[in-house]
Order: sequence, then C-alpha cells, then structure tokens
Amino acid sequence: MNRFAALLPVAALLAAPALAAAAGAPAVHPAISLRDYRSLVNLASPQFSPGGGRIAFLAIRADFPHDRYDATLMSIGTRGGAPQTLVAGMRGLHSPRWAPDGRAIAFVARSGRQPAQIFLVPAAGGKPRQLGFAPNGVEQFAWSPNGRAIAYVTPDSGISARAKASHHDLFTIHNDDYQINAAPTPSHIWLLPVAGGPVRQLTFGPTSVLENPPPLAGSVSAPVWSPDGKTIVYAQQVDADDSDTDKTTIVALDVATGAVRPLTDKTSYEYTPSFSPDGKTVAFFYPHGPGPLSFMDIDTVSVHGGKMHDITNGAGDIATTYAWRANGNGFLGIMDMGVVRDLLQARIDPHLCSPSSMLTTSTKKLKALLPSAIAVSAKGAVAMVADSARSGPELYLYPSEQSWPPVQLTSFNARFNHYAYPKSDVVDSTAPDGQWSDGIITYPNGYRLGDNKKYPLVVYLHGGPEAASSEDFDAGEIGPLRDLFAARGYIVYEPNYRGSDNMSDAHERAIYRDPGVGPESDIIAGIKKLERWGIVDPKKIAIVGHSYGGYLTTWSIAHHHFWRSAVVADGAVDWTEEYELSGDGNMAWVRASLGGSPWNPKSAALYRTASPMTYAGNITTPTLILSGTADITVPITESFALYHALASRHVPVRFIGIPGAHHLPQDPVHLELYYRAIVRWVVAHM
Repeated sequence: MNRFAALLPVAALLAAPALAAAAGAPAVHPAISLRDYRSLVNLASPQFSPGGGRIAFLAIRADFPHDRYDATLMSIGTRGGAPQTLVAGMRGLHSPRWAPDGRAIAFVARSGRQPAQIFLVPAAGGKPRQLGFAPNGVEQFAWSPNGRAIAYVTPDSGISARAKASHHDLFTIHNDDYQINAAPTPSHIWLLPVAGGPVRQLTFGPTSVLENPPPLAGSVSAPVWSPDGKTIVYAQQVDADDSDTDKTTIVALDVATGAVRPLTDKTSYEYTPSFSPDGKTVAFFYPHGPGPLSFMDIDTVSVHGGKMHDITNGAGDIATTYAWRANGNGFLGIMDMGVVRDLLQARIDPHLCSPSSMLTTSTKKLKALLPSAIAVSAKGAVAMVADSARSGPELYLYPSEQSWPPVQLTSFNARFNHYAYPKSDVVDSTAPDGQWSDGIITYPNGYRLGDNKKYPLVVYLHGGPEAASSEDFDAGEIGPLRDLFAARGYIVYEPNYRGSDNMSDAHERAIYRDPGVGPESDIIAGIKKLERWGIVDPKKIAIVGHSYGGYLTTWSIAHHHFWRSAVVADGAVDWTEEYELSGDGNMAWVRASLGGSPWNPKSAALYRTASPMTYAGNITTPTLILSGTADITVPITESFALYHALASRHVPVRFIGIPGAHHLPQDPVHLELYYRAIVRWVVAHM
C-alpha cells in the first residue's frame, strides 16, 4: 500500500531533512517538512446552488502571525474553472447556505466585536450585508423554502449586567462541567424576515436546541424546514446542561402556532434530522444497539410521527455526515471502513421502507479518495471534499451517483503531490480472546523490504474510541507525527483496537464494561506481530495517545514496563472524575460504556478497577503529559492526578499545560508547539 500523508494544516518548528539529489543523478523528491504544511488548505461545507450549477465552499488557511484559522467563502462552477472568492477576512465565518432563488449566499460570521451574526453576499460577489441582529449571537440557521425568512438558533440571555455587578449571581448546577461559571441558558429558534421587520421567537422554555457535542456520535445541526415551509424539525435537548446531550429527541415545530411535538417515542440519542425531498419523511441518527455504544444508523419516521425504520441497519457507523439522494429513495453517508473512509449508499424499498441494497461509491484500492464532507444537488450530482494517500484535500464532483471516477474541481494543494513520503501498509492482528483488529503501519523513510534491520517503534493510539485511524492526508489527532517519526527512522503503528468504528458493530461494542483489558490486548497483539516480522527493536518502543488513546496509553504503561517512553495527551485516567466533572456528554458516555454510574452497585467497582489511576503506582515509564486548561471533555484535573502520582515517586515526568485549549489546541501556534513537544520527548528517550 502506498504512503499517505496525515497532517493538520499547521506549521511547526521541526523540519524533516530534505533529500538532496546527487550531482548528475535523477531528481529526487524531497521529504515533506512541517514548514511545508504552512500552505496546506483545508476545504469544508460544500453546498450546491439551487440549480446545481455552482458549489459554494470554505477554504480554510492557517494565519500564524495572528495565530488563527481564517475561512474564505468561495464558489466554483460544476463545469470547472477558477474558484471565485466571495468573502474573505471575516472572523469565524461558517455555514454558507444558498438562498432558495440562488441569487445570494447567507453565512455566519463576526464583524468587529459583536457576536456572530447572519450575513448575505450576492452570489456574483459584492459587499456582504448583515441580516438582523441577535444580541447573543447566532449559532445555526436555515432558509425558509420561499426565501422570505430565516430560522436561526440563539441562546437566551443570562442574568442582567446589574445583577452580575452586584454579585447577585449565584446559580444552580446540574449536569454541567467543572468549569461552569454561570447558569446554562437554553438555545431557541427565532424567525428573521429577510426583507426586514421584527423577529419572532418560535420556541420557549427550559428545553434547548442541541448545541453541545453528543456523547457517542451524531452532531450539532441546524433546524430543517419542510419543503412546504410549515414545519421545522430539530434535535431538542431536555435542558441546557452540557452533559445532557444524550437526552435528545427529534421534534417537529409548527411555524404558525409554535406547537412542538416529538416524532418518536424515544427520549435520547436522536440527532441530525433531515427532511426527505417530498417532505413526507424525516431521517435522523439513532444508535443501532443494543444500547448506545454501537454504530450510529440512519432511521426514518413519518413527518406525522409513528414507527421508526432503521435504514442502514448496522451496515456502518455513519456518525456525522449523510445526505438524502435527490430522488428521496435513500441516502449517502460517510463512514469509516477499514483504514479508509467511504460513501455508503443506502436505498429504501418504497414498500417495505427497508434497505434494498448497500453499495459503496468509493473503492478500497490504493489511492482511494477519502471523503470528509458531501452535498447532493437536486439533480443527483454529488460534491465531495476528499483527500487521498498522497494528495491534500480538494473538491470533487460526481456528475451523478453512478459516475466514477469523480471530477476534481480544485487544486489548492497540488504542491503536496510532489514530495517523497514513507510507505504504509494495513496490518491486522488477533488478540488472545479471538478479537480481530486492523491498523496502519508506516515504515521509516527509505525503508526497503528485506533489509534485515530492526527499527524503533512508535505506537499511536487514536481517541474516541468510536473513531479510527485512516489513510487520510490530514488525519486528525495524529497530525504530522507519522511523517516526523518516519523521517527519524521510526516505524509508526496505529492499531484500530476494539471500540473503533471502522469494522463491525460488535467490534465497536466490544469495549462495553471492558474499556482497558480488551483494547490493550489488541494493541499488544499488533506489537507482537510486528516483532515477529523481525523489523522492530523490542528495546525501543514508545507509546503516544490522545483522549481515549491517552487512557489506553496510561493503562498500558501501568501494566507493562517495556515502553521506552510515553505521551498522554488530554488523557482520561479516572472514570469517576470523568463522570463527575466533564461536559460535552462525557458523563453519559462513561455511564453507557461502564453500564451505570459510580454509585450504581452494578458498576461502582468497575469505575475503580478500569481506571488507570488505580495502578499509577506501578508506572515506571518516562511520561509526558499534555492537557488544555479549558478542556471539559477530559478535565485537566485528571492530568494533575497522574502527574503527582509519577512525580512523587521520581518517575521521569513532564506536565505541559496549554492555555485556553479545549481537547486539542484550536490555534496553529499552540498546535505546532503541542506536536513539537511530543516529538522531542519521544526522540529524547528513544
């Protein structure tokens, strides 16, 4: 299998050495360095115009001098040509949406010091103008079908400035994270007339539009209008508390009366609703089961409510992104499959309302395109942001769902096609209990089969755990580490241990009440297989993990002592603290994974026996700990505990705090320093 690059759009201070061609010898492609990635452009949010002739999208670049990422709103014709820049330089630009008549594009951005608002720019270009003013800012929005109004989501106001100034600001805490400093406020839907006039609030009360990340899968999404403009559907959370994002229901809002009704008899784990093109059916995400720790399926229900129909039926973990097919008889959804991502095409039998076939529109072959965002036009064309083994993200077009290969429309990252990358392969392994897992092995630069040399090994563990290491050019958490370690002569191994979402539903559910022992056995089985191949130096193995990968890293160094060094980044190490202090739905995640709360007799003991902190006194491995000070997904308090457990026993340890970071730095400078610290620690101890 060919090498894939896997880097975030960040620069770093570490640069892999370039390969110099000998005089008179053929030109040699240079090895890529972190500094080269300063020019990487990420693409997002493709949206077809109503007529299907143009695609709006965002081009996102890192601005290192100002330490931020800037999005530019662009559009391009489906027949190709140069992309047109529509809006540049506005902070926080996101969510471009075409007006129903195709003459303009609305988006959310900030102007000056005011909170995010809705702006409108002509489709042909021009100066954006602001639509209305939401004092507390706009979170999500959607056009009405006739284009006369926009439904937007904004949080309620909190206590008055006068009450805050006089310190009359005590508040009740419920299922909220440990950093909360004011009462949580629900988010509600308002109606904004595009031509001007007073806005109207449509939803009220203690319930909230979902505005925080769900615990397992699914995502925050905008309200969705019915084609006749009479109904809006959205994911309603039972309250505004940030750890209650499991308590969500898809509801229908009558725009005229404000009446809200649920569409199913469920009270949790329903996300990301979408109307069918004919307006008769609503699709949404719901766990395949048993229990929420399972694949996320696409279910449908009548707009009038009633029985749910599981369309994808555990065929794959769709997780975040899907779209109705233009004719309304099925869906396209992005899902992890092995070490790639693919498009699942699910069809609906109009009589049985069940899947008639499961097709993939991608390929598992070398250089396959890995989609990250999709859109479907009214005529059935598919736009896709995707990267591949050796090319950065670009915008592609399937003129129809049957077209292959897709047409590449942009070339923002063409320069990245000309570097020399290390080679990678898929590697599978079987744990002692018979659990089968796959993973990725990346060889050192210049590696040749049969060279009879043993190399240092870096094991990288992805987070989630409902995620997977995949063959992206830009691969999330691991960022530039594959290339950096390979350039230094290391092998990199990324196991998709049980709990990962890239194989079967049973493989993902296998960590239920077994968060540590089972996944660790998968990791060790993969390492032993590489050692049997004779390519790994068993005295030079390091382990690195982020989030749940940080949990497994801590678990592994507490139970094994062959590791040369370890890096625990935003790592969950104490399940009781994770349950009691975290936000973003992690309280529900822990409860669903361990089978109850810390105070449930059936699960209480597991909170201790499955926590790495219980065994921290056994750790002897030199360990680097990194944590964001604003992380509510995995509170920094857990990192403090791990640090003191090691420092008090004089285990070599360093604890780095990242100011303002929430579960990975969100700015390019801190992200650069984060990866730099990881590489330096591993290299220094290898």
